[in-house]
Amino acid sequence: MKIGDLVQFKGTWSTPHNRWTGIVTEVWTNGRTRKLQGVDILWDNGEISKQFGVHHIEVINESA
Repeated sequence: MKIGDLVQFKGTWSTPHNRWTGIVTEVWTNGRTRKLQGVDILWDNGEISKQFGVHHIEVINESA
């Protein structure tokens, strides 16, 4: 997962303004293990999520 990837929400809960797809704007890694930890996402409804858990999303189209 990297900046510019198109991602899709795969969680089981929803909000009044459902967020289904979005674009990764920032990637956060664990300082010790260097594993991907979270991402900032600009959702299709205009909302921005900061440090969203990577286990709740999947990449549907990688950026070049």
